[in-house]
Amino acid sequence: MGYHPVFLDLRGRSCVVVGGGVVAQQKVESLLEAGARVTVVSSSLIEALEGLAATHEIVHHARAYRRGDLDDAVLAYVAVDDDALRTAVAADAAASRVLVNVVDVPQLCTFIAPAVVRRDPVVVAVSTGGASPALARRLRQEIEARVGEEYGVAATILARLRPVVQSAESDPQARARTFARLVDGSLLDALRKRDTAGVDAILRDAAGEGATLQALGVELR
Repeated sequence: MGYHPVFLDLRGRSCVVVGGGVVAQQKVESLLEAGARVTVVSSSLIEALEGLAATHEIVHHARAYRRGDLDDAVLAYVAVDDDALRTAVAADAAASRVLVNVVDVPQLCTFIAPAVVRRDPVVVAVSTGGASPALARRLRQEIEARVGEEYGVAATILARLRPVVQSAESDPQARARTFARLVDGSLLDALRKRDTAGVDAILRDAAGEGATLQALGVELR
């Protein structure tokens, strides 16, 4: 069975995590990074999750899961070892049309959680369709080694440069060529070296004298 790869906008949306251990923590942190409103259902929590509950970053129902806990949720993770509970939550999710991932039980999932490389705002997701999480992790490690922080900085620069180029150039094909030159040229190498002067020279050459890191509000660190 094939999967449809997609990135979800979860900002302000209700998501549920069933479980209070280390894996649940990983899912909670990922959801919080995406701006979701997170509810955790578990009779106990590890210390990190207790801290998030204490600061009201998550809502904690300190009890066993029960039917209705997925009401109003758009997505749920199930991170428990209880097979009966896993099956029950997956069934409730199906009935409520809530996307669900039951950790390590792909046959109960309606979506697969990929291995992720983050170079904000660039995100690379890798999945083997549940065939081999170990292989997905290996691929993630190889991507991490090749795709450095400079890609995230480049994405930020290009996003802020776009209105500058649009105001200076009316021809969409010419604008496309400008950004292609930046991406295919030496910009990434200059960012990798944290060469501020070199980056400024590249940007000015592509978009005019006003196109500099300072003007775009980007600082190399």
